[in-house]
Formats: sequence, C-alpha cells, structure tokens
Amino acid sequence: MFTENNKVVGFLFCLLFLASPCWAYTIEHLKSGDTYQIQRANLVYVPILSDPRLVIVFCALHEDKDTFLNETRLLADRLAATKPFSTYMQAIDLYRIVLAPEEVDIIFKPVSGLPPLKVRRELLDRITAELKRPFKLIITDATGGTSIAELSTPKAMSLVILGRNRYRSAADFSKGFLHELGHALGLRDERPDNNGAISLPGPPNCAATLDDAKAWWGDLASPNGRVGYIEGCGGNIHFIRPTIASFMNDPEKAGDFGPVNERYLSRIFQ
Repeated sequence: MFTENNKVVGFLFCLLFLASPCWAYTIEHLKSGDTYQIQRANLVYVPILSDPRLVIVFCALHEDKDTFLNETRLLADRLAATKPFSTYMQAIDLYRIVLAPEEVDIIFKPVSGLPPLKVRRELLDRITAELKRPFKLIITDATGGTSIAELSTPKAMSLVILGRNRYRSAADFSKGFLHELGHALGLRDERPDNNGAISLPGPPNCAATLDDAKAWWGDLASPNGRVGYIEGCGGNIHFIRPTIASFMNDPEKAGDFGPVNERYLSRIFQ
C-alpha cells in the first residue's frame, strides 16, 4: 500500500493506509514557552521493566479531554486483548499528551495531500527528552478522514495518524489502530489490490517470490493449516502473503495479525 520514493527526506520508507505515493513528515519548530504535559496513561497496564520494549504515546486533535481519555482506554484495551501484545503488556509503556486547543494549533498544521498534518520538531524533541527512549506517537485526529503510518522498526521513533472520521464504529477504529501500529513496527501491507498503488515487498509478511516466502515463513506453513502462500499483497497480485486475512490485509474483517506477524511482533519483547 505504499510506493517507494527514491528521494530520502526525513524518514526513509513510509506505508499508507490509503493508496498514494510515499511521503515523509514535514517537521517545523515550535514557538518557545509552550506548556503541554506528558502524562503516564491512567491505565491498568503498568510496565515492570526499567527499559520497556515498546513505548506508545497517545495524542489527540480536536477532541475534548473526556473523549480522548476514553479513546485512549479503548485503544489500550484492544492492544491488551490482541496477540501477541496480550502476553507482553507489562513490557509496554503507555503515555498520553494532553494539549490545550491553542497548543494544537501551534504544534499541528493541516495540509492538503499526504501526510495530512505537519508536526513541529520540538514536540518530538520534548517527548524524547522526557521519556529518554524511542516511542510511537499515535495522533488521533477527530476531524480527519485519513489514517497513515510510517513503515518503521520497533526500535525507531515514528508517527501514526488516525483519522477518526474514517471509521464507522469503535471496533473499526481500534482495528485501524492495530493496522497502523503494525506498519510502525515493521509489518508490510497485505492488501492484494490497492487502487493501483504498489509497495515494495519485504519481510516478514509480503514476499516477491515463493522462495522468499518459504524462507520467511515456510516453517509455519502447512497444506491444511492457516499459513500458506497466498497470492496478492502490497498492491501486487503476484506478491505472496502468509494468510488469507489479517489486520494487515483487511482489518475491519480480520480478527488477529495471523501467525507469521504475531511471531515477528513477539520478537520485539524477547
């Protein structure tokens, strides 16, 4: 669901929830004197590690505080109910940033095209200074209709934008979050048809050839099992994915990430 742009600007590779060319975030400087706060999310999942394996920071645009807190809990609860995260919630640290409306206007700037927002550099710098570790910043835009994430790695800082208007229900919203988080952690898109947009194949879940697929998940494949060699992923009907359905293919209908993606995500915590 992404296309490669040979010109590297800011971040390297990007993955889009909607079909479009690859992009990099444009980051501008904050004005001095802003007073937003970084707070540990008031949730039941308290990490026991001094160095959590995954840090997630939630931030909302154009939402009242109560709605933001409820949606934070919704997404955290969905994460905690989803394999493999359900096994490792004590190794996941969750935070939220509560922004005043005037701070939102300073930090984020809507733009046409993709990404739909410009994010000022000092927001990321201040979160990094506070948390002292890489993080995934999940930005919920209550007025937006585009969800998008960078194709990144578990150990890198990266951004996810969730356009709340894209989703018809809370369940679809929480599954969309998991889909985009998967991209932010390194999972490729598994959609066979992506409105003409073709993304590069790669491990762990979208292979250009059968040989690659066998090398990456052949040990999990079986003739009558769930994992096999299914035609179509990354917008190319000739690429190969491991399962018929997963959150990385059709998140609204799927129930999980699938065995191959779950194994990859589990390695973040091992």
